[in-house]
Amino acid sequence: MMSLSKWAGSLAAVVLLTGAASAAESVASGKVKTILAGKKEFVLTDAVTSKDHTFKIGDKVVINRDGKDSQNDLNVGDMVNVLYDKGLLTWTAEYILVQEGDNKNCVLMCGAIKGYDVDKKQVAFTDEHSKDWAFDLGVTKLTLNKENSTPDKLKIGDRTLAIVDKTGDKTTLKSLMVYRK
Repeated sequence: MMSLSKWAGSLAAVVLLTGAASAAESVASGKVKTILAGKKEFVLTDAVTSKDHTFKIGDKVVINRDGKDSQNDLNVGDMVNVLYDKGLLTWTAEYILVQEGDNKNCVLMCGAIKGYDVDKKQVAFTDEHSKDWAFDLGVTKLTLNKENSTPDKLKIGDRTLAIVDKTGDKTTLKSLMVYRK
């Protein structure tokens, strides 16, 4: 029979490995139903499933409203895309794109750089659903670790967050935020 300490150690290892595998960034979209300022949380009604989900507002959250970043410009009734960390017990919002004004038809995509062509000013990345995308950088705002950057600084595998305008059949990259440790 396995001793209690070995059993507890095995269980802890399984929990840690499962947590590391399941913790990942994802994107949700919907309408802000409630804001619980005292708890630093908000409830989002999912646009696809109509289910309510509670998100913790991260300490370094960025709320993008019409191209301007803040940490507290979220309102009940806002249509949003939320980049969040899928923790074991809590979903934590890291970036919130309010879909109004110039961003009305925009969505967030998270993924990793798959390739780039500096001369042609094109970038390819794989999103969270393993779908490959290719975009012209054109006049795209490009940042690396929150600082303005250029395509020659990109590296394959860099973690990305993209703001993509989906107007009709046309998909245009508006902003590419690259994060590297």
